[in-house]
Amino acid sequence: MPRIRMEFSKRDRVRFLSHLDMVKAFERAIRRAGIPIAFSEGFNPHPKMNFASALAVGVTSDREYIDIELRETMAAGEVMSLISAALPAGIQISGAMAVPDNSPALMAMVNRAEYRVTVPVNGPLDTESLTEGISRFMDSSEVMIMKRTKKGPRPRNIRPGIKKLTGTVIGDRIDFSILTVAGSEGNVRPEEVVRTFADYLGNEFDADLPQINRVGLYTEHNCRLLTPMDMGSMNGDTEGRDEGGGDSFA
Repeated sequence: MPRIRMEFSKRDRVRFLSHLDMVKAFERAIRRAGIPIAFSEGFNPHPKMNFASALAVGVTSDREYIDIELRETMAAGEVMSLISAALPAGIQISGAMAVPDNSPALMAMVNRAEYRVTVPVNGPLDTESLTEGISRFMDSSEVMIMKRTKKGPRPRNIRPGIKKLTGTVIGDRIDFSILTVAGSEGNVRPEEVVRTFADYLGNEFDADLPQINRVGLYTEHNCRLLTPMDMGSMNGDTEGRDEGGGDSFA
């Protein structure tokens, strides 16, 4: 069946929608737009649509991804236009493309997530001191947290899952840029990173109420970060989107 991949953003006015709310919003928009979406078989058929990764309540995002399967062929640009007009304000589709049937599922593809996290500063802290603290923190082999599991709290070392951490002091706040593992490799949440770093630094900033924006989701490939749109364009049609060459990282 034809598959359409779309890239979309979740802005501040819908930041408190849960993942289930987002699923319902797209289902309603697809239905209102008259898109011939395919349904699963069985006693409780549901639309064949898959998101790359669930987004936590209160978190905004620049680039999220969804695949939908159609019963009949439609141009990616037409699907994008029709669904965009039916989505609630705050959810905006920025690109769409057709991808081959045999393409990996989005959730299996994504293994990196990038975040921008803003927190207030508690005391006298400048970018130089922050950078030195980050360097020491990232040189550690262990960053331990207590992870809730079905068998109760368990210690977990999240340091291998923190791929990048940088920060800049701007007035009375810090803007962090964080790259973590995601998907089948495990998930490290950005709030876990800033809270453990706050403890490490002696609580010179307030990590209790971080403002979190997911900048993007990626596949790490040959030391480059490729978006699902980049991966799809390797074999598929690029109609309805701007070309992107992936982001490099150290």
